[in-house]
Amino acid sequence: MSSHLSSVNQHLESVRSYSRGQKTAVIDGHSVDVPAVVAVSRDAHLPRIASSPEKQREIADAVAVVAKLALGEQSQYGITTGFGGSATTRTKQTALLQKALIAHCQAGIVPAFKNGQVLTPEEQELLFPQDWIRGVMFVRLNSLIRAQSGTRWIVIEGLYKLLLHDVAPCVPIRQSISASGDLAPLAYISGVLTGHPDNYAWYGQGAERRVYDSPTILQKIGLQPIEFIAKEGLSLINGTGASSAVACLGMHDCHIIGLASQVLSAFAVEMLKGFQEPFTPYLHEAARPHPGQIEAAANIRRVLLSSKLARPHHVESDPEAALRQDRYCLRSVPQWLGPQLEDLLVAQKILDVELNSTTDNPIVDVQKEYLHHGANFMAMAVTSATEKMRLVVHHIAKLMFAQLTELLNHSTNCGLPPNLAVGEPSVDYSLKGADIAAAAYLSEIAYLANPVSTHVVSAEMHNQSINSLALISGRYTLDAVKLCFMLMSTHIFALCQAADLRTIEATFRSKLFSVLRTETAVHLPGVRFDDNFFTHLNNRLIVLLNGSTDQDSTTRFERVMGDLASTFISLLNDETATMDVPLKAINQWRISLTRHSRQIFMETRAGYAKSPDAGGKLLGRTGMLYTYVRGVLGVKMHWGDPTMDKTTIGSEIAKIFRAWKSAEIAELMVRILVGPEGGSGGSGRAKL
Repeated sequence: MSSHLSSVNQHLESVRSYSRGQKTAVIDGHSVDVPAVVAVSRDAHLPRIASSPEKQREIADAVAVVAKLALGEQSQYGITTGFGGSATTRTKQTALLQKALIAHCQAGIVPAFKNGQVLTPEEQELLFPQDWIRGVMFVRLNSLIRAQSGTRWIVIEGLYKLLLHDVAPCVPIRQSISASGDLAPLAYISGVLTGHPDNYAWYGQGAERRVYDSPTILQKIGLQPIEFIAKEGLSLINGTGASSAVACLGMHDCHIIGLASQVLSAFAVEMLKGFQEPFTPYLHEAARPHPGQIEAAANIRRVLLSSKLARPHHVESDPEAALRQDRYCLRSVPQWLGPQLEDLLVAQKILDVELNSTTDNPIVDVQKEYLHHGANFMAMAVTSATEKMRLVVHHIAKLMFAQLTELLNHSTNCGLPPNLAVGEPSVDYSLKGADIAAAAYLSEIAYLANPVSTHVVSAEMHNQSINSLALISGRYTLDAVKLCFMLMSTHIFALCQAADLRTIEATFRSKLFSVLRTETAVHLPGVRFDDNFFTHLNNRLIVLLNGSTDQDSTTRFERVMGDLASTFISLLNDETATMDVPLKAINQWRISLTRHSRQIFMETRAGYAKSPDAGGKLLGRTGMLYTYVRGVLGVKMHWGDPTMDKTTIGSEIAKIFRAWKSAEIAELMVRILVGPEGGSGGSGRAKL
């Protein structure tokens, strides 16, 4: 199995190539892939259709077989019989039968349309988003072009023209159970081709885009209404185009989530000053884990190698390493993420097959002049893929939330303030509300992660007693993806806030350690201390600082220096047992350090405000993400000061959330994971 990273890199390159016109998707029945569906749907890429004389002859031959069989004595399903549980009926009115099929499948709830209308948000909620519709028509065309459905070229060409003219039929978002294919969505699309006066579609560009009825649409694009002949209505709607197209959009987004989960996990290791050891190649090769686990470990280690915060391994003398090994949300990342990356590759393989399958019933066999009856329209494979994707999204979201909560909790975040507050903790609660919001997102994702397929109910005269619910599953997958992007946006905001705080911390500590030596020399001039003495003193100071971040500055530094004075005396007793050191001098040393430490802390914090966005200096390759968030997106640090915070925390997080819609952030994640060796910081612009 190829690695997830290399597969997604190729996937994103394909989407870019389609979207930039460097490559053209071809509707030929066998070469459509997930990137093509994404480009057609979201970037309005115009595919080319296979229209050679040979292809049109194949299509005409299949139509001829249907016409011949329609005249025979043997009944033919959906051509001379009723549909589903009504297949006991017989008729020779083949064209009228197709109209009856389309009519009974158009039973979904839609807005009260008017010509030239601009829909309200409430009305739009009842309908497929327009990008979905483009994908549905594209995928359905790829099945019809296989010449196994018995659909005339004029019908295929008409559907293709809707796509070329950016006509998006109005399709109710709810009605399909994806049993005999996605009957309802495709019936509404087919109705536009017939010129039905109560079928509507979007048409036009920019601000001029409006909803019009089908006769108006056909007139605008120069297309005559089409009357379906034997089997054509059934061929158009009896397929998995809707569920497959929606699943492809979810697949694309899930790949990006898979990439981002590795980058954000590396970022979290840095902010929590975790160890690189769990990601070393030896550990994973010796354990012989799954390929996805090896890949995740290698990717994260590559990101961490140039970090100044992530520690290579545990050192007993490290004052911040009392916890012998990191908690599971850091240490177990490869084991947790690896299977998710593998499942995403499996899901994509399922969709690649589905996109190039004939999903009709019956299927026309031109050579035998026979119609094969089966259930290729049953999109259970698509359901399987989207249910895998939703579980992956949940598991990744759970990991992100675990890292976020460890980062916000001063008891677990290795010396950062509670809620990542920059201001005084008694009046600045910073990301506490974001913590709650993230819990809400995760709870909803967990609910959506449940399988849809266990909620199948019998439908349509008990004919569809089992059905895939693939479109519903696809919709819920996109809902879960959206929530995961919300949670990840919150996590990224917190990580960048933590990077700023780590930079402030490093500057503060450097200055304080220097002052500690100076003040010791001033107040105890007759005593000589070696480097080992100050190493012990500094280490104790780090422990005290890390354990007091939930206190306001005045109280904090009084207590820290009071405790440090006890350590100082203890070290003096060990080092200079015969030396007479006046307690008054030690007390003056404590008072002076209390004043200096608070002053240095306040000045360092205020100084950072004059030149913010310097948090990438200590980072490895995650510095590119920090620079992108602060520089490109313009996301501001939260200061906890009403005079400085002119926007809400949510508004700043929303800047990150909106960025997921662009290709730039996905390309950046790839660049961080596979970019030039030794890279840190950088412009945040992804160039692959």
